[in-house]
Amino acid sequence: MKSTVTLFDDLSQLIELDAAKRRLQPQIPRYQELVLEAENVRERLPTAILHHYDLLVSKGKRGAARVRNNTCGGCHLSLPSGQLSDLRRENAILQVCGYCSVFLLPELSQPAAAAEAEAVESAPTMGKKPRKSKTKTES
Repeated sequence: MKSTVTLFDDLSQLIELDAAKRRLQPQIPRYQELVLEAENVRERLPTAILHHYDLLVSKGKRGAARVRNNTCGGCHLSLPSGQLSDLRRENAILQVCGYCSVFLLPELSQPAAAAEAEAVESAPTMGKKPRKSKTKTES
């Protein structure tokens, strides 16, 4: 049995290759290179996962989506907290969104410096006066 980290990596690589293929026309040489790369990745994935992935793609949906801000990247609905905590564990198992059925890939971890910069930018600034709300004056 493959490790889940490898499954996550292979699925994320497959969705990137599929997205790149959709942007190109089949007669372009780069398209054939992407098809070969996708076939190599597909060989590494279990048949059951590929079947579910292909079924979703054939319906025009995403086969897998990354979790962002505690929401599914496929349907953009909030995920249950239990499912989110399962995805964050070190030995996470492959999860499926309960709403749109796409495979859920965990969020990409941000470097600590980028996270600190975001926290500083979102912090309220001191010393500035709050804006006055506009009120309608009646004459």
